[in-house]
Amino acid sequence: MKMNCWKCKADMKRIKDKFHNFTIDAWKCTNCKEIIYDEKDIQPILQYNKLKENKKELITTVGALGKSKIIRIPKIAEQLFEIHKGEKLKFDLKPDEIIIRIKNK
Repeated sequence: MKMNCWKCKADMKRIKDKFHNFTIDAWKCTNCKEIIYDEKDIQPILQYNKLKENKKELITTVGALGKSKIIRIPKIAEQLFEIHKGEKLKFDLKPDEIIIRIKNK
């Protein structure tokens, strides 16, 4: 896919860029260095930041499936980290917390 800069009409190239501490795909102009983000990539980040500003937490409920306990991943986390069914998650256990990492990222 090819894109031209809306400011100077020069070619843009695909890059990885930081947006509010999240790394996402973006387009960068080879001439004026303008950066353009895709709306679908930044929208979950903006929603998450709004939650943080309002001092709201992401909370989920523990359920049961047979003898196992299950947790549901909030939609905003699913979108931010592009978590899909079948994704492998890694658990780091500490005395007072569980850290969940996306295994193949």
